[in-house]
Amino acid sequence: MKSLGEFATGIDRIEIINDAPNPFEHNLSQYGHQTFTGGAGYNTAMKAACAAGAAEDGPSIWLEEDFFLTAPVDFTAIANHLEGHPYLAQIVLQRQPWFKNEVGAGNMLQPLRNKGKTFTSVGGYLEHRAFFSGNPSVWRKEVFEMGWPDGEWSEDSKRDQLLEAGFSFAITPDILCNHDGERSGKDY
Repeated sequence: MKSLGEFATGIDRIEIINDAPNPFEHNLSQYGHQTFTGGAGYNTAMKAACAAGAAEDGPSIWLEEDFFLTAPVDFTAIANHLEGHPYLAQIVLQRQPWFKNEVGAGNMLQPLRNKGKTFTSVGGYLEHRAFFSGNPSVWRKEVFEMGWPDGEWSEDSKRDQLLEAGFSFAITPDILCNHDGERSGKDY
């Protein structure tokens, strides 16, 4: 939350999806409205996030608790770009290389390029059809409305769902956030 106050503009309301097993363990109500999912795990938390985003009037920002912004981000400008490009499902903030293959390649996109994925610069963002990400991002309202798929690799299923619906994706060319967590499947 600290990095939002330090680096983010264009946020007018915060909705917290709290997946702690005990809602009193991590009470974050001072930051915004909370929805509790009772330790049910990632997919349940993501379904609650999709329901919250679907209730909004337009694009919404997605930010997991183990990411923090490292540079100024104008979320209004990102949302405006997304709205002006109706074929885009989301615009992701690029993070530092985190997985071993990314660290070895020097950034998160190079391993995908090595597999033949392409990234095309359009309006200051890199458009692609390679992945849907839970990294900090702005999602189109329709992406929230489509709900969240079940399964272990649900981000891949979400990507496939969106590609089938005719969407593409975009990412910032610069690193604007860092990931500092683990994939545990609990306590989102």
